[in-house]
Amino acid sequence: MFLLFLVMNLRRFSIMTLFLLTALNATAFGFDVQGIQPVQPLGAISTMNAFTVGKENIGVMLGIEKSVDPNFYRLSLNAEYGLLKQVDLLASLPLVVGLSGSEGMQDITIGLKHSIITERRYGPSFSYIVDFSLPGREELSIGGRVGGGLILTKRLGPFSGNLNLFYHIPFDSDYKKEIELRFGLDLAAVHNVDLLTEIIIKKSHFSTHIDQVEGRAGYRVKLNPDTFVTLGLGYDFKNREPKLRFFFLLSTFFYKT
Repeated sequence: MFLLFLVMNLRRFSIMTLFLLTALNATAFGFDVQGIQPVQPLGAISTMNAFTVGKENIGVMLGIEKSVDPNFYRLSLNAEYGLLKQVDLLASLPLVVGLSGSEGMQDITIGLKHSIITERRYGPSFSYIVDFSLPGREELSIGGRVGGGLILTKRLGPFSGNLNLFYHIPFDSDYKKEIELRFGLDLAAVHNVDLLTEIIIKKSHFSTHIDQVEGRAGYRVKLNPDTFVTLGLGYDFKNREPKLRFFFLLSTFFYKT
């Protein structure tokens, strides 16, 4: 009975998401730099958790994002590989399509995540990340950047909270430094289904003050022990640019035997 309910709801959300993705056309230029994204379930949509995948294990995620006003699609391939037990190599390759006159690769990001404190009874898990970006197509790029961030994760019963603080410096002096705060919450709602919420507060490379306050919500379904599907919706409460985002994320893991 439950399996039937899960399949019916996953199918309903998938159909609704695909309808929304295909019903909107590109109209304007304007988007952010994606940067490193967590391979689900190592985070809540875009907020990263402090855990690593384990030595020689690898997670791969295909992401489809539809942004509305300005309208464009962003397809991304994200990967996380365990160099050591507590050190992961991360990569993100984003491709923008559907943006009139400006389609192609955005800045490609490569990073390292190091888990240095494991969660104890009262304390959180703690990791840090360092990363840099290689320039993509000129119209879609800020010319690359370098930076990093701090990641805190704390689990309490069915809840898992993640706090990220990132700081990046663009290579091109025409752009400003970026500061970004992310807070994400996972709730293990029912068997194999997690509810996800997060808020992103950001001062982008275009501004000297906070210009993005975006809330996101969605859910993640564990299809099998190695594969996850995540659906999400984002809304910018401040400037509303993009006004809305829709997310479809498909991730799978390959473990060392």
